Amino acid sequence: MIEKKILVVEDVYSIRITIKELLSKTYNVFEASNYIEAVKVLEIEKIDLVLTDINMPGKSGLDLIEFIKKKFPNILYSLITAYNINDYIRFAKDNSVWNIIPKYSFLDLKFISTMVDKLLSKDIFGVEKYFDSDLKINRSELNSKFTNCKNRELVYKVIKSDKERSSLCNKISNFFTKQNSNKNINQVLEELTANAMIRAPINEQGKHKFQVELVAKDMIINNEEVILDENDYFEIGYGIYDKTCIFTTKDKFGTLKKEEILNRLDRHITVENNEILPVGINDKHGRGLYICREISDTIIFNIEKNIQTEVIVFASSNENKPYKTLSIFEK
Repeated sequence: MIEKKILVVEDVYSIRITIKELLSKTYNVFEASNYIEAVKVLEIEKIDLVLTDINMPGKSGLDLIEFIKKKFPNILYSLITAYNINDYIRFAKDNSVWNIIPKYSFLDLKFISTMVDKLLSKDIFGVEKYFDSDLKINRSELNSKFTNCKNRELVYKVIKSDKERSSLCNKISNFFTKQNSNKNINQVLEELTANAMIRAPINEQGKHKFQVELVAKDMIINNEEVILDENDYFEIGYGIYDKTCIFTTKDKFGTLKKEEILNRLDRHITVENNEILPVGINDKHGRGLYICREISDTIIFNIEKNIQTEVIVFASSNENKPYKTLSIFEK
């Protein structure tokens, strides 16, 4: 197998070397401390993935992304930054940047290595990728009955109706609250499970089964009654790993579009010109994903178009972290 080549661009030596040493266990890693050095490497080596800091002396990582898009359109890229990732959501939307990792007071090396592995292998599904091998996956009771889980265990359930969904979400929310998770975590559970149940399913004609979308008015009208067929059933996973609460949904349709995720985040984050509120403040829908991201520490989207969508949420049992990743993967 041909060894994949990665270019790490970071002006802080200690961070650059740490990431290089981490990834060198699996990949052929090159390094650069600024835009000019990075361009020289790109012109000599056949790089597969560029991981670049945003703020550097001289031209920025954003300039480097624009250069890569123009000169090397087949190279994958992602960003790391010590600044507020929300400030770069508009750039991400306009330049197809699907992954941005914060580096505030620490570097989550496991998260970085997992992101790189997923981007280069296209093996994107599975909560277990983000944890050590001691995370137990429990699929022994695939019903909707709540089961207590132990530390470092992820329990999966199958949802067959809205009644089952609502009941299980409430019990999981209570369980997470006892772990000192964010008190608003139930909003995340409700939003993500409602999306998996109502928004995801489509019929043989490719139309949504349980809602009508009025594109001209940017409105979505849900059916009053939702009756799931067997193919509409979806999975919920929940668990604890030390002080991190884990929640995940997986549907069988893969209808969530990565472009729509960034568009909705941008509309609810970006404030244009001299306005005070974001441009999407009056949008009829789309705010839910933004709220989920704000409440959670991390939200990850894994999409295989027309096949399946997996959404993963991590919520610390400690204080909610102010920095939010951008993590969107498509197989």
